[in-house]
Amino acid sequence: MFAFSVNIAAQNYQLKWEDNFDNPVLDEAKTWNVEVNGDGGGNNEMQYYRRENLTIEQDSSGVNCLVINAKKENFGNKVATSGRLNTRSNVSFKYGKIEARIKLPHTANGLWPAFWMLGDDFSAVGWPRCGEIDILEMGAAAGISQNKQDRFMDGACHWGEVWTYNSYDGTAPYGVQDDFHLYTLIWDSLAVKMYLDLDKYPNNAPYYQFSISGSNQIGDKSYYFHKPFSVVLNLAVGGNFTGITGNSNINKITALPVDGTPAKMYVDYVRIYQKGDAGEQFFGPSTIVDNEVPATFTVSKGAVSPNSVELLLNATDNSGSVIYYVTYGGTTISVKGISGVQTTCIITGLNSTTDYIFSVVAKDANGNVAANNPQTISATTGISYNGVVALDFETVGQDWTWTSFGNGGNAGSLYSVINNPDPSGINTSAHCAGYTINTGAMSWAGLFSDNIGSITFTQDNCKVKVMVYKDFISNFDLKFENGGSSFEKLLPNSLINQWEELTFDLSANIGSTMTRLTIIPDNSTARSAQRICYWDNISFNSNTLNALNNVLNDEVKIFPNPVRNYLHIKTESVITEIVLRNLVGQTVKIIASNSLDKFLDLTDIQSGNYVLTLKLANGQQLTQKLVKR
Repeated sequence: MFAFSVNIAAQNYQLKWEDNFDNPVLDEAKTWNVEVNGDGGGNNEMQYYRRENLTIEQDSSGVNCLVINAKKENFGNKVATSGRLNTRSNVSFKYGKIEARIKLPHTANGLWPAFWMLGDDFSAVGWPRCGEIDILEMGAAAGISQNKQDRFMDGACHWGEVWTYNSYDGTAPYGVQDDFHLYTLIWDSLAVKMYLDLDKYPNNAPYYQFSISGSNQIGDKSYYFHKPFSVVLNLAVGGNFTGITGNSNINKITALPVDGTPAKMYVDYVRIYQKGDAGEQFFGPSTIVDNEVPATFTVSKGAVSPNSVELLLNATDNSGSVIYYVTYGGTTISVKGISGVQTTCIITGLNSTTDYIFSVVAKDANGNVAANNPQTISATTGISYNGVVALDFETVGQDWTWTSFGNGGNAGSLYSVINNPDPSGINTSAHCAGYTINTGAMSWAGLFSDNIGSITFTQDNCKVKVMVYKDFISNFDLKFENGGSSFEKLLPNSLINQWEELTFDLSANIGSTMTRLTIIPDNSTARSAQRICYWDNISFNSNTLNALNNVLNDEVKIFPNPVRNYLHIKTESVITEIVLRNLVGQTVKIIASNSLDKFLDLTDIQSGNYVLTLKLANGQQLTQKLVKR
């Protein structure tokens, strides 16, 4: 699917029609026909199509979308409901490019989402004489049997006086059911060609192509594909395509929650383009002519972590939306934003302690570019802990630079990494940090280091543990700073002359990104002589540390571990969510699920140690350490 071909994105297409679903109600006057029936689509499907299952909603990024809701419920002698709509007699075209940006539901097992077209003469000649072009279908029985439900895709053409078809089943190189992806049809007098994610990979080869040249005689394939076609979107439940039919098998549709909660198919937009070539036809609302370029285009830098950079993008456009293309190194990604609303783009998978330059171009859907393109911004990623759970003063920490304060003129010589004073207790490591506080030192005498890099406190990463050893009782003060703000927590040790682990709960500071660690080991005014404090094993993701062991549950199988590319997860209770975090507690990947059997694509994840958390429908939450090779 990623072989190189002609750069489709570079061809001179002009936007003819679009629906961005920015209005709060569906346009049924000029564009869409809502289908209401329970005829099974001619494929023994299990749903009843209802108007109530079509909504306009915002997705998690705030973009308005058409949402097709499928759910388990009894209606019209059917055991499920869903939605289907088409543009017949309202919007149709012959030759050009049509694309839709869609976030698919998890289809395993039994959902069948589709983005396709029918000849606009369907009402007059019927099917298959009208011809059919299936741009995207997922949920096939073959994909289910191969456990590739999130990647197994179909493209097809159907035609004839008696049904004839040509189809291709392909496996995408990555999962396409966790976020929005772009599905494109290029159609001319010679062939139909279908592409995945041309906005991200403009040199992609088609995942399906079919020649429509021929004699143009009735019965010949060419006869059925040289006329206007209209658009169809739907989300079927079961049917011959999925291998699951009959009301009695509704419980085999594991993609639908048993409580009637809907599975959702989000459609961000549908767009039709043409180049003005001979033979092209378009029928629909007045042709859009948009020459206005995006304005007030700005780019600024947000949070920076060891492996990611956040870019804050903003521009205005008369179309209501702006597409930002971000280039760094040899990679280009795109993100769509609402006109005049700040859009966040988080670049992940970066190398730690590395300088990056990001070049950003703003365009509207018609290809008009902002006058001040491109905007460039630089960022340096933070230090990565490279899989080390704690600052242990063995391999991590000895190279850190610490600056003393409030402890007299000789303070610089009073800190060192030394032998553990008591390796027989809970801390058996060879070395630890040692720091002497002078008699006349300030109560807040301590030291700080900026070698922490960048750490963001989250719900799953807001507790810090420190092992402390003192021969006296006093507050141990842990403080985080970033130049603009700071917060600290003081905890006293309760033991003397032995190691004790202190837990600092920083949940009040979730969302804060900090770049400096400050330690005040003896926050006290009661010194009558020099005091020495020892500390060790500072863990920055202590919420998950206690769960870093194998999942001791016969109902859950996670393999292989270590893993190289694809992880297989099998459970006896439905998985509702999968969360992958690094050992500093930062979230790397979140995947919604509704399955007992899941393949997790980790090809885009860097090698290292991670924490995998499974949330199950039965209320359990299980965590396992995962090694990525």
